[in-house]
Amino acid sequence: MRLYNEYQKTSLKNPAVIVDCNHYNSGKKYKEQIRIAKEILHSRNYDPRLKELVKGLMIESYLEEGRQDICETMIPGKSITDPCLGWEDTEQLILEIYEKC
Repeated sequence: MRLYNEYQKTSLKNPAVIVDCNHYNSGKKYKEQIRIAKEILHSRNYDPRLKELVKGLMIESYLEEGRQDICETMIPGKSITDPCLGWEDTEQLILEIYEKC
């Protein structure tokens, strides 16, 4: 709510936040993105101020879950940067987000 209160001090007509469910918020544990996204949805639905402010979620996702180093036997569709949710978890999470919004 601190960010919401700071926005209220400005003259912005449409303050907005997109929450990064990975990186710092998940401690770089990519599967935690699911829990974090659900908590944000719950908070948005509980508090109308947050529903107005939080416009989206950033979720790290790719076809295959996890990450890999560059090598000769790379798995197509698997991240070489940050670990990501795989397609199955991503699809399920998107459907849940759709139902709760």
